[in-house]
Amino acid sequence: MHHKNGNLNRNKIILLILCIIAGFALRFYTLDHKSLWIDEVHTFNDSRPGLKDHIRYFQEKPADYLHPPLFFLLTHLFYPFETPERDLRIIPLVFGILSIPMIYFLSRLFSPSIALPCTLSLAFMAYHISFSQDGRSYSLLMFLGMVALYFLLKHHESNQKKDLLFAALAYAISFYTNYTAIPFIFSSQLLWFYQINEQEEKPRFSSFLLLNAVTLLLCMPWILFVVLNYKSQAGMDVAFSEAFGSIGSILSNILNDWVPFVPLTIISVLLFILFPVFSKNRKNAFLLSSVLLFPTISLYLSCKFVKFEHYFSSRYVINFLPLFLILSYLSIEAIELKFKILRKYFSLKFLFLVLFIGSNVMILPLYYQAEKQDFRGLVRYLENELQDGDKIFLKSIAYIPGILHYFKLYPLRGRHYDIPYQWQTPEKKEFEARIPLISQNRKFTIYFSNGCFSKYVEDGSRLWIVAGVPAVKTIKEKYPCILKGYFDGSFCNFRKFPTDASMYLFLWDRKTSKEKKIKGSSH
Repeated sequence: MHHKNGNLNRNKIILLILCIIAGFALRFYTLDHKSLWIDEVHTFNDSRPGLKDHIRYFQEKPADYLHPPLFFLLTHLFYPFETPERDLRIIPLVFGILSIPMIYFLSRLFSPSIALPCTLSLAFMAYHISFSQDGRSYSLLMFLGMVALYFLLKHHESNQKKDLLFAALAYAISFYTNYTAIPFIFSSQLLWFYQINEQEEKPRFSSFLLLNAVTLLLCMPWILFVVLNYKSQAGMDVAFSEAFGSIGSILSNILNDWVPFVPLTIISVLLFILFPVFSKNRKNAFLLSSVLLFPTISLYLSCKFVKFEHYFSSRYVINFLPLFLILSYLSIEAIELKFKILRKYFSLKFLFLVLFIGSNVMILPLYYQAEKQDFRGLVRYLENELQDGDKIFLKSIAYIPGILHYFKLYPLRGRHYDIPYQWQTPEKKEFEARIPLISQNRKFTIYFSNGCFSKYVEDGSRLWIVAGVPAVKTIKEKYPCILKGYFDGSFCNFRKFPTDASMYLFLWDRKTSKEKKIKGSSH
């Protein structure tokens, strides 16, 4: 496979600039309008300490190595976060925008003719726009992954050692940003065997050793710090465990996020399957396909082996999104070369681009109007309605940090809220967390339990119930509760994008509501 990269001419530069401007506008629009959602609340708490406080915290809490510190230290530059809904999202916004020209230069190395379609696809991609407005590390992580791939493949052409040093630096920075970079670093090593052009020399083993030795050397300080301080403590509390999901559901959710709607999903799957069939260089095609499949399957098997109980999201493999776009357009290019007669009547590449952009443009108006999790609106309502002695029952323990944040109650020590819970039964099947609070001279208590919430009204107290979509029907049918508020969360990203994480607020007041027979219990 031989591609002449050539130089950027004036028209291509203008088109690239227009893509960047469009991408900037789409990512800046409503940047600070949405409430912080649960993961961004964690970012707020994790980003308050500086470097010394981070080191001290990890030494005191050696089990808490879920995320390395770099992204939080970068976000700390905007501390004290006068407007968190803006300040926490500046770093993701910057690198989300920089990813647009980066995918252009990366895809040009594979084929100059796919560079603009890949760039346009990413610029208008609702999924990537969401992460560019999300106070988490994933847009930075994806940008660093593209930089690493660019210099790795550039070395195939130039054979210059400086390209390997830049690639190693990008790998190392991504490692310090998020541990999900580790599968990417390993699987992208397959690209050593990828042939950019026919005149390219076979990769030298010395170059392979140099890249990985420098990468390991740069990562070694944090690796040693973790090894010296981590003493096999439990990494996740049982109260926060969730089902990981099947490999079929994981792959389905990734496709749902990256290529939304059934027509685009089906076509993308077909392109993935047909790429090795029609590609002139089948070795390249199989390598690129393997790089995409290897991390998801290996990560799934690894988590199953160690019994890691946490849901899987496509953001954990976001580093592979650029390669997915590149493979899709390379597959179309291979089909067009195989069936040249089709090009006389229409361009498959153009049709796919229109379908891709159209599918995402349909999502964007809904995304801009929606919230990810409206904790801000929920707390504002409660502040106006709470009475002294009220109780608040949460159907999910994950609501606690978001609600406490907007009550302006931040962790006093460490980076996370200390939420003690007690087992209610000797068999350790039912537990309860209780947080007494005072706001505007009114005392109230927040509860979370995996048991029935009806016991909290037995003393005559008013009970506010915050529940997600799955519990709404049961509460309406079985309990004498009044729906007092709906707080949007229709564009959250948990197992897939979007996930409806909307919150419903019910009030159970024995003094004013008509009692009806309670059927069963709520769990």
